Amino acid sequence: MQVIKAENLTKEYKLGVARHNSFRDSVAAVFRPRKNDGSILRALDEVSFTVGEGETIGIIGRNGAGKSTLLKILSRITKPTKGTAEIRGRVGSLLEVGTGFHNELTGRENVYLNGAILGMRRAEIDRKFDEIVEFSEVERFLDTPVKHYSSGMYMRLAFSVAAHLDPEVLIVDEVLAVGDMLFQQKCLGKMDEVGRSGRTVLFVSHNLGSLAQICQRGLLLDNGKLISSGPIDDTIDDYLRLAKSVRHYKIDAPNPAKPMQITEAYVTNSEGIPASEIAHDEDLFLNFKVRIDDHKRGALFCVALLSKYKDRVFTEHRLVKDVVPKDAVEAEVRFGIPRDFIAPNSYSFLLQIFLPTGEIIDNNVDICPLTIIDTGTELSIYKDYGYVQIKPTWESTGI
Repeated sequence: MQVIKAENLTKEYKLGVARHNSFRDSVAAVFRPRKNDGSILRALDEVSFTVGEGETIGIIGRNGAGKSTLLKILSRITKPTKGTAEIRGRVGSLLEVGTGFHNELTGRENVYLNGAILGMRRAEIDRKFDEIVEFSEVERFLDTPVKHYSSGMYMRLAFSVAAHLDPEVLIVDEVLAVGDMLFQQKCLGKMDEVGRSGRTVLFVSHNLGSLAQICQRGLLLDNGKLISSGPIDDTIDDYLRLAKSVRHYKIDAPNPAKPMQITEAYVTNSEGIPASEIAHDEDLFLNFKVRIDDHKRGALFCVALLSKYKDRVFTEHRLVKDVVPKDAVEAEVRFGIPRDFIAPNSYSFLLQIFLPTGEIIDNNVDICPLTIIDTGTELSIYKDYGYVQIKPTWESTGI
């Protein structure tokens, strides 16, 4: 039986046009008109698909592909410009940390608030309450207003509510990245359990390993269009082929709201030539340009190498002030990775600028796809190289 049927879903935004959520905003806009350049951003473009009862669907795509827009339409948070989306049954969604929570209410009160939003009776929530609290691991803070919760605590409780109040359709965006690794695994196990119980799950994540673990089918979006739909392994392969076609990361225009921003990034080989395929015994470099309007105190660069399943292979942090000359407005940075360190496989990069408080100023995930080619290693006879090659010492003592 079909649980979700989407036909020709299209969502358009007029660039430069403010959206007014209240009468006051509308009146204020009369006196503070915004420039409208007349251009249209099509976040979704004629997307059609169906989802059957009990299916667990992974939605894949690069940043800006339209994944979150699609989930917001299915969750009835926003309306499509054109097309229709029919959903049978109650929908539990977790699209942002604390979706549906009221900051002034306690964790306990928000559990009942979310249940009411889902259309559940108090008796139903009472039956599930202890299970929700135990799973979330926030029992100690249950009677504390959630405005005092950390983002991780927020996510724990929000996910637990969404997953345990028996929605027929569970929709989860990539907010699980907020939690620690053990809790992420716990959430993946719960979503797998929800799917096997006959309910439907839609899951967005950059972690392809997680998607391959719990999803049977995948949808691949790119620039608002549905590129492919099929078994999850095939969809992941399609995504990797699509990612490899993008060699150079470059933003169209700097965002003036960001005090620091990566504007361009690309990989070069040992000869300084841009490349997306590099031999295992060759040095490689991640080159990026950064624009700095405000040298934030304590700001750090973060460079992480991502596996083909988007897990981190390694992460390196460095203070911006130790890399970029003081008071520089623009700079080019060269991050080197030595030869014979990365095993032959497919990779991409995560590149961030963040503050010691944890605030991320600029976030670029899954950029500069890279393939390390085996040109004759000792591992050539094996199919799985892993991700790093070390040169250990071996010792033996006779017994």
